[in-house]
Amino acid sequence: MKTRFIDLKAVWLIMVCALCLASCRNNDYVRSIPASATAVMRIDGAVVAQSDKVLSLLPFGDKVAEALDLSRDIYAFETIDGNLGMCAKVKDSDRLLEIMKKAATSEVRRQGDYRLADINNSWAVGFDDNALLVLGPVSAAALPDAQRSLVRMLKQDEDASILARPMYSRLDSIGSRVALVAQVQALPEKLAAPFMLGAPKGADASQVAVAAGVDVKDGIMRIDCENFSFQKSVDRELHKSHSVLRPIKGDFKNCMSQSQLFALFANVNGKDFLPLLQSDRSLQAVLMGLNTAVDFDNIMRSVDGDIAFAFSGMSPDNPGMTMLARVDNPVWTADVDYWKQSCQPGCSITGSDGHWTYRSGDTGFSFGLQGDVFYGTSGVSPAQVQHLLKPANPIPADVSRMIQGERMAMVLNVKALVGNGMAAGSMSGMLKPIINNVKAVVCVMKFKK
Repeated sequence: MKTRFIDLKAVWLIMVCALCLASCRNNDYVRSIPASATAVMRIDGAVVAQSDKVLSLLPFGDKVAEALDLSRDIYAFETIDGNLGMCAKVKDSDRLLEIMKKAATSEVRRQGDYRLADINNSWAVGFDDNALLVLGPVSAAALPDAQRSLVRMLKQDEDASILARPMYSRLDSIGSRVALVAQVQALPEKLAAPFMLGAPKGADASQVAVAAGVDVKDGIMRIDCENFSFQKSVDRELHKSHSVLRPIKGDFKNCMSQSQLFALFANVNGKDFLPLLQSDRSLQAVLMGLNTAVDFDNIMRSVDGDIAFAFSGMSPDNPGMTMLARVDNPVWTADVDYWKQSCQPGCSITGSDGHWTYRSGDTGFSFGLQGDVFYGTSGVSPAQVQHLLKPANPIPADVSRMIQGERMAMVLNVKALVGNGMAAGSMSGMLKPIINNVKAVVCVMKFKK
């Protein structure tokens, strides 16, 4: 009996070792992703295999699927200098070489165990029998440097790769078929602002991260995400701030029009929420102009309920911002006459009876009350205020329904975002193959209890 027990134990140990070795082999191509990556997305290979639209958007087309092992995950990543990358497991390097010879702009060359190519003078490609790497877009002059970077990545050991980073461990723990973990600095600035809410003053976007699971159904991409930090002190402050956000009632869920780029929804007590806004540098930059004309901080203190910020433009000079908020006891209305008298030269505040307009040169901003709703927006007359609450072309109901009951949500108008050049050159560029034909993106913030 003892001998049999020893034999079973030996078999068990052998099986464990075999599983560990198999696990290492499964991840060996992932070590090509650099440890310095600021964002990493994992896409289940089955998702790619089932969609001919994902790989067809790559610079060398969907034929590359014949040479890849789509039983393994495909990874997209952003390098520290802002380039986008892709990493995939190679199944047939000979077939991959044939495909690259037809797709490459110049001749595929060999460097040791690696093959190097460029596509359209802007994408660097490197591969061996194990991994395929793509990096770009870069200028034609920068292609040699990009290819040298690919060789270093293909050569690097696990300690120099993303596998050694907590970012990868976090990514690996997300159960969605499409998942990502990113430093907030990898996001466009305006989209990054909500994820920085609650971060301590002095913390920058490289110290705060986002973990997200992605699902697409009926043309809507839903992203369930959480902001956090690998630095305990920063993470603690982020977690503390989450209690300020209350379940959204849905008062303004139908107020976003299809002409707007994105909108942020929450439910707050303004007195508690104001310190978070004041510590968020990106949002403060947007709101600073208002504070020079009116006492926006005092307006915010009157907020108690649902609040929504929507943006139709992205430049600092023209954010095209609209704000709607449920208010209680807005005592600041008694100060409007003082604001009128205190305007700087060249500026003015006009209006009465709950509707006022601030003007400075060619720019204008209207604000006021519609019942117990505060509104503030660029260039709206009193007769047009109703269109803010009931736009003629609101976002689809199946999109707006996802907002209600959450504690913070963002809705992104995909066509408008792509049209404004926001779906390339940053982490949002990673989503481009997946958001193809998606009508809207709903990003819901989840918080630890």
